[in-house]
Formats: sequence, C-alpha cells, structure tokens
Amino acid sequence: MIKPIFNRYERKYFLTNDQKNEFAEFLKTHMIYDSFSNGGKAYTIYNIYFDTDDFNIIRNSLSKPKFKDKLRLRSYQCPVNSHDLVFLEIKKKYEGIVNKRRVNLTYKAAIDYLEKGIKPQFDAYIDKQIFEEIDYFINIHKAKPGAFISYERTAMISESEELRITFDHQMLFRKQNISLTKTGGAPIMEDSTTWLMEVKSNDNFPLWLAQKLSSFQLYSQGFSKYGTAYKQFLLGGITDDYILYDY
Repeated sequence: MIKPIFNRYERKYFLTNDQKNEFAEFLKTHMIYDSFSNGGKAYTIYNIYFDTDDFNIIRNSLSKPKFKDKLRLRSYQCPVNSHDLVFLEIKKKYEGIVNKRRVNLTYKAAIDYLEKGIKPQFDAYIDKQIFEEIDYFINIHKAKPGAFISYERTAMISESEELRITFDHQMLFRKQNISLTKTGGAPIMEDSTTWLMEVKSNDNFPLWLAQKLSSFQLYSQGFSKYGTAYKQFLLGGITDDYILYDY
C-alpha cells in the first residue's frame, strides 16, 4: 500500500562515490533495500515542481522561513502514458519537521486537472482532504509547472525502526518542455561523482547510525535540488544574483 502521509525529520549529507559504496555496504547489516531498488539497483524519479511566474515559491523557500511548502507532480517512469500512476504531492516543513501528503492518480487525470481544471474524484476521505489542500495551494499561488527535475535513487529501509535512507545522484534540471513525457536536462551538481544521502526518521537516529556518521565525519547540511537549480540556471549561477533571497 502506498502511504499517503509522512511526518519525519530529513537530514542531508554529501558523500563521495567511495563513501557512498562503503556506507551502503555497512547499512546492509541494519537495513534492506526497498522494493523499488531491487537489490541495490538505482531507479529514476521524475518530478515537476510548481511555482509562480516570478518563482516566488522557491525564493521564499531559499529565505529559510520557519514554515515553507511546495508542490510537485512525481512519476517513477518517463515518458508516461495516460493511464500510468503519478503522485501529486504537497510537502510542508515547519521548524525541521517535514510533512508530506500525496494523492495518486492517473497521468491523464492529473493533466485534466492541471490544464483544464477538471478535478479528479476520490473515494477515500483522506484523499479528498489532501486534494483540497493541493487545490488551495495551486489557486492561492496561481502555481503552474516551473521546473522538471529527475535523479537516480537507491533507497534502504529499516524493518525494525522508522528509518529510511536514500542515495541520489545524476540530478538533472530542465526549464523548457516541462512535462513527464520527456527525459533529460542539465546536471544540477558540478561533480558527477557526488552523492546526496538523505536520512529520514521519525525520531532521533539509532546509536549505530550516529556512530557511523561520526566515524565518516559526515555532518548534515541544507540542500534543495530545486533551490540549487534555481540559483545555478534561473539566476545565472552568480552569487550576487541570489544573495537577496538568502537572508
């Protein structure tokens, strides 16, 4: 069953290729690969991020407010067909705690809603409630597709603890032809050997994980794929251009 609601902490770390391989090997003693990773094989995630004409949503996010939210359309395959399953997700963050709520629907239903205003029908109350949040977000911001971002991911989960660890690389960004019917884009990270590791947990890290992070001298840091792409490509990659939004 696909979980519609997540509440958790998300901490991010940058790893070299060698660190990633060693860390993933260590994690095998405590965790297993999720069903998408199929024994350690990476899978691709395709996203459309929504924004305003002047990119106010990502600009607000980069200003580091106590509360921020964003909306994206996500697929695990591309190009998609009309009846393929996609996810419309609204993600909110307040003082470090991430809340993600999503509804799944066909790509045709998503496009009918986003381009024609035809609202999808849901049977479950929770899906109806989440969709109302998404619909409000789109209407209040007048949000529309702002960027396409894809990346390769390997994910591991704990069978005994509320813990999920993902490794992302080959992050690509595209501002033109924003749809889930075409792959490709420009690299977000300059170093193609760098991996982004995200640790997602409901509580404090287990001791074995905290000790391993310490032994690797890894420290969490803020990072946003869309935010980084916005700085590099939409603002020309010049620090002076985006310092205004980092107060």
